[in-house]
Amino acid sequence: MTDKQNVRFEDEAYTLIRKPLDPGTGQPLEKCGYALFPGTSLAQSEPELVVLMYDSILHQHPDTAMFLYKGREGADPLLNRKWSERLLTRWRDLGKPKMIVTSPEDMKFFRGILTEIPTVSLYDELLDHGISGGCNREIYRLLEPEQYGFEPAVRELADTMGAVLYDPKAAEASRTDGAGEAVDIAAAFSDAYAEESKASGCGAYAAIPLKVDPEDIPKIPFLTSSIDLRNTMKKRGFEAAHILELVYGMGRSNQHLAHGHGDEHGHDHEHDHHAPPQVREYHLTAEEESARDDLFSPEVQKRNLQDVHDTLLAMFWNE
Repeated sequence: MTDKQNVRFEDEAYTLIRKPLDPGTGQPLEKCGYALFPGTSLAQSEPELVVLMYDSILHQHPDTAMFLYKGREGADPLLNRKWSERLLTRWRDLGKPKMIVTSPEDMKFFRGILTEIPTVSLYDELLDHGISGGCNREIYRLLEPEQYGFEPAVRELADTMGAVLYDPKAAEASRTDGAGEAVDIAAAFSDAYAEESKASGCGAYAAIPLKVDPEDIPKIPFLTSSIDLRNTMKKRGFEAAHILELVYGMGRSNQHLAHGHGDEHGHDHEHDHHAPPQVREYHLTAEEESARDDLFSPEVQKRNLQDVHDTLLAMFWNE
């Protein structure tokens, strides 16, 4: 094995592939119907989300294995083939479960290379079991790879929480009715909210297209199911959030975006439920900016991966 391959395979130290314990016997299940594949990119970036996600899925599918494993090696076909062989062997040992996949990049890997493994999107699973997170009355720009069908579920999860996905084309079209008459968007928003809030208090926002000042559009955070895309946009200076941060609570690099968590940055988190959501101005101090940048360093990502590994073992296998 070359030095390059040794470097690529170093994540083996953090691999965690385990069957869940049978509550009755305390022993691992003989066969698993599902396996959660969070991907190491998410574990390196937002370790708490991986733990919360596994816990919530176990409540729905008690026979879900943990499959913390790196599933792709860039464009190198030799390394991908080696990873595939290892991954397939371990998947078969679990009883050939259906793999619950969290990222479009990993879904591409499974459906393009590991076609033997049945897959399902985590976001479809969350919707099927009514897991959507708390109320979130913010505006986001959807940044979602079109392949592999993740976008509809991400949209629906955001809608269920009350988030607005800003679409400039839809916003422009909504400014007039079919006869060309101007529409009062704020009034339409208020009416729609009054009706839907009787049932839930959330979810009305997403149906209301909003006109946003062009100067404010760059301030709207991106929303995606790809942790790689989220990290790329943040490194380029844009606000961006992963959909799971909305579902389970904001992650380490997005505390300043968290809805309803105090007023540390001078933002008013009290909302007028009859007013349209507004584009917020977010400012990070130099200290906050430095702390967020540190989260993307190799040292911190390695430590996060170790934290996920150790926390999962402690919580679910008493080790």
